[in-house]
Amino acid sequence: MAEMDVTTASAVGLMLLAASEVPNFLAGALPSFLTIRRFGADDEDVRSLRVGETAGGAMALAVGAGASLVARSWLPFLATVVTLAAMLSMYEWAIRNPHPQVASISGPENLARNLGGYQ
Repeated sequence: MAEMDVTTASAVGLMLLAASEVPNFLAGALPSFLTIRRFGADDEDVRSLRVGETAGGAMALAVGAGASLVARSWLPFLATVVTLAAMLSMYEWAIRNPHPQVASISGPENLARNLGGYQ
Protein backbone atom coordinates (compact mmCIF):
# COMPACT_ATOMS: atom_id res chain seq x y z
CA MET A 1 0.00 0.00 0.00
CA ALA A 2 1.28 3.45 -0.87
CA GLU A 3 2.17 5.68 2.03
CA MET A 4 0.28 8.92 2.61
CA ASP A 5 2.25 12.06 3.23
CA VAL A 6 1.80 13.72 6.59
CA THR A 7 -0.35 16.56 5.23
CA THR A 8 -2.80 14.17 3.54
CA ALA A 9 -2.94 11.91 6.57
CA SER A 10 -3.65 14.90 8.82
CA ALA A 11 -6.41 16.17 6.53
CA VAL A 12 -8.04 12.74 6.34
CA GLY A 13 -7.76 12.23 10.10
CA LEU A 14 -9.29 15.62 10.85
CA MET A 15 -11.98 14.96 8.23
CA LEU A 16 -13.00 11.75 9.99
CA LEU A 17 -12.96 13.39 13.41
CA ALA A 18 -14.99 16.41 12.32
CA ALA A 19 -17.58 14.37 10.43
CA SER A 20 -17.98 11.92 13.30
CA GLU A 21 -18.80 14.78 15.68
CA VAL A 22 -21.89 15.85 13.72
CA PRO A 23 -24.19 13.20 15.28
CA ASN A 24 -22.87 14.08 18.73
CA PHE A 25 -23.76 17.76 18.41
CA LEU A 26 -27.21 16.90 17.07
CA ALA A 27 -27.80 14.30 19.79
CA GLY A 28 -26.92 16.90 22.40
CA ALA A 29 -29.47 19.35 21.01
CA LEU A 30 -32.24 16.97 19.87
CA PRO A 31 -34.11 13.91 21.13
CA SER A 32 -33.86 10.58 19.34
CA PHE A 33 -35.67 9.83 16.08
CA LEU A 34 -38.05 7.56 18.00
CA THR A 35 -38.89 10.29 20.51
CA ILE A 36 -39.46 12.83 17.75
CA ARG A 37 -41.82 10.49 15.95
CA ARG A 38 -43.69 9.69 19.17
CA PHE A 39 -44.00 13.16 20.68
CA GLY A 40 -43.27 15.80 18.03
CA ALA A 41 -46.94 16.43 17.42
CA ASP A 42 -47.62 20.11 17.90
CA ASP A 43 -46.20 23.28 16.39
CA GLU A 44 -44.38 24.21 19.58
CA ASP A 45 -42.55 20.86 19.55
CA VAL A 46 -41.58 21.34 15.89
CA ARG A 47 -40.27 24.86 16.58
CA SER A 48 -38.16 23.52 19.44
CA LEU A 49 -36.80 20.73 17.24
CA ARG A 50 -35.83 23.23 14.54
CA VAL A 51 -33.97 25.33 17.13
CA GLY A 52 -32.08 22.16 18.11
CA GLU A 53 -31.27 21.43 14.47
CA THR A 54 -29.95 24.96 14.02
CA ALA A 55 -27.86 24.97 17.20
CA GLY A 56 -26.42 21.48 16.69
CA GLY A 57 -25.78 22.19 13.01
CA ALA A 58 -23.98 25.45 13.76
CA MET A 59 -21.69 23.79 16.29
CA ALA A 60 -20.95 20.95 13.88
CA LEU A 61 -20.12 23.38 11.07
CA ALA A 62 -17.83 25.35 13.38
CA VAL A 63 -15.87 22.20 14.19
CA GLY A 64 -15.70 21.30 10.49
CA ALA A 65 -14.43 24.79 9.64
CA GLY A 66 -11.87 24.66 12.45
CA ALA A 67 -10.64 21.25 11.35
CA SER A 68 -10.32 22.53 7.78
CA LEU A 69 -8.27 25.50 8.97
CA VAL A 70 -5.93 23.27 10.95
CA ALA A 71 -5.62 20.75 8.10
CA ARG A 72 -5.35 23.48 5.47
CA SER A 73 -7.76 21.41 3.45
CA TRP A 74 -11.43 21.69 2.49
CA LEU A 75 -11.97 17.95 3.16
CA PRO A 76 -12.96 18.19 6.85
CA PHE A 77 -15.53 20.90 6.16
CA LEU A 78 -16.93 19.07 3.14
CA ALA A 79 -17.30 15.82 5.10
CA THR A 80 -18.99 17.74 7.92
CA VAL A 81 -21.47 19.35 5.52
CA VAL A 82 -22.29 16.01 3.86
CA THR A 83 -22.74 14.26 7.22
CA LEU A 84 -24.83 17.14 8.57
CA ALA A 85 -27.06 17.08 5.49
CA ALA A 86 -27.63 13.34 5.87
CA MET A 87 -28.40 13.62 9.59
CA LEU A 88 -30.71 16.62 9.18
CA SER A 89 -32.62 14.81 6.46
CA MET A 90 -33.22 11.93 8.89
CA TYR A 91 -34.40 14.34 11.61
CA GLU A 92 -36.68 16.12 9.14
CA TRP A 93 -38.13 12.79 8.05
CA ALA A 94 -38.90 11.96 11.69
CA ILE A 95 -40.53 15.38 12.21
CA ARG A 96 -42.67 15.06 9.08
CA ASN A 97 -43.63 11.42 9.66
CA PRO A 98 -44.96 11.17 13.20
CA HIS A 99 -46.08 7.84 14.58
CA PRO A 100 -49.78 7.27 13.79
CA GLN A 101 -50.70 7.52 17.50
CA VAL A 102 -48.55 10.58 18.18
CA ALA A 103 -49.34 12.96 21.01
CA SER A 104 -47.68 16.05 22.39
CA ILE A 105 -45.17 15.14 25.08
CA SER A 106 -46.81 17.69 27.41
CA GLY A 107 -50.35 16.68 26.50
CA PRO A 108 -52.76 15.43 29.17
CA GLU A 109 -52.75 11.91 27.74
CA ASN A 110 -49.01 11.68 28.51
CA LEU A 111 -48.95 13.63 31.76
CA ALA A 112 -49.70 10.69 34.06
CA ARG A 113 -47.17 8.48 32.28
CA ASN A 114 -44.52 11.23 32.39
CA LEU A 115 -45.08 11.66 36.12
CA GLY A 116 -44.66 7.98 36.81
CA GLY A 117 -48.36 7.20 36.86
CA TYR A 118 -49.29 9.86 39.40
CA GLN A 119 -51.98 12.41 38.65
